[in-house]
Amino acid sequence: MNEPLEKTKVIIFGKDYEVRGEQDEEYIRNLANYVDSAMQNIAMKTKTISLERIAILAALNIADEMLKERQKFDEYLQKIEQDLQKAVSVPVAK
Repeated sequence: MNEPLEKTKVIIFGKDYEVRGEQDEEYIRNLANYVDSAMQNIAMKTKTISLERIAILAALNIADEMLKERQKFDEYLQKIEQDLQKAVSVPVAK
């Protein structure tokens, strides 16, 4: 049977939330802090007061960061695969 998910209380953009997850409390708090920071930065830069708009812009920024990191990782893997192919195809000196 599945174990119940742990609850962690966090504050994001001044509001309390109870988050359930399999990860430990510290990890969930780090995620919440990251989201809170992204939202605070958006609020300061845009001077908007709409919580929904701030949340959407923060989500877009976080998604942009993630996709750029994923692209860098994929490029890194491609380079490793190419280097490995070169290394395998090099004849061994006798």
